[in-house]
Parts: sequence; C-alpha cells; structure tokens
Amino acid sequence: MGILKKLLLLLVVLVAGVYAAGLSMPREHTATSRIQLTASRDSVWSVLRNFGDYPKWHSDFTSSVKGERRNGHETWVQEAGGQSMTVELTDIRTPSRIVSEIVTDEQSAWGGTWTYELAANGSGTEVTITEEGWVKSPVFRVFMKLRGTHSTMDALLRSLGAKFGEQVTPEHVKPTSDG
Repeated sequence: MGILKKLLLLLVVLVAGVYAAGLSMPREHTATSRIQLTASRDSVWSVLRNFGDYPKWHSDFTSSVKGERRNGHETWVQEAGGQSMTVELTDIRTPSRIVSEIVTDEQSAWGGTWTYELAANGSGTEVTITEEGWVKSPVFRVFMKLRGTHSTMDALLRSLGAKFGEQVTPEHVKPTSDG
C-alpha cells in the first residue's frame, strides 16, 4: 500500500474516531465561572449592561450593535471570535441579573444562554456567569471539550477584571454537566 493510501486511511480513522468520541458526549452542557471584584455592584452592572461597549474592554469582540426587538426583548448583534451571533436579553433585573440567549434556528450549530449574576458583598462584587448550552455536531463537541467548556466565560471575566484594573482568576464553581 502506498504512503498516500496509508495517510488517507489514517485520516479517515482519525475523523471517525473524533466523530465517535463526540457521539459519546452529551449535546447539552452547563458550566459556571465566578470572580470577585473590588468594584461596586453598580459599577460592574454599568459595564456588563452596556453590551455596545463590550468591544472596548473585551478583545474577543470586534463589534456589538443593538438589533431589532425580538419577543419584546432587546437584542444585540455581536461579532466575536470570527463568529456573528444575535443575543436576546430575555431577563434583566437591575442591578443583579441578565440572561442573554443566542438566537438560533434549525441550521444553528450551537446555542444557549448566559446568565450573569452580580452579588454585592463586603469586599465588592461577586460576578457569576452560568452557561447552559448545546452543540449539535459531535465533532464540534470534541473541540469544545478540548478548548474547555469554561473558556469563553473565563476570557470575558478576565477582561472584566482588567476593565476594573484587577487581575482575576475565574473559579469554576459547579462541575460541568458534560463530564
């Protein structure tokens, strides 16, 4: 068997293995990350609530533009990590909670919600983000697992800390439901 055929066979086996591994992973996942900031809850709320300014303090965002209302809710069209998505703010409780849901359809490869919770305490503000998401493709599930279920939330929380002049390390407060 020629080297080209062997390489092709190896590639097929590798892709099949990744696909099979992804099939063994659940479609849905839940992950929670938390940080502590010395800033007041009102200050943190002002930054998180202003979705249009996300590109100014979080380098993953290249744009965030207010969209048309959907189901009576505010929406934002965001470009982040080379992907465009529309998020709908389905629950806003000033100054403690925001729930953003990715607007999806049957063709969407992934989706879910982020719940931002802000709790004032004696030393500032505790910021918690919980992601309840889903990934359709078994191959993408493997890549998500390799990248880390918390990675996107952790990046946002580190950028939020930097916005307030703080270096933070997100804590993973709940085990993920994806194993």
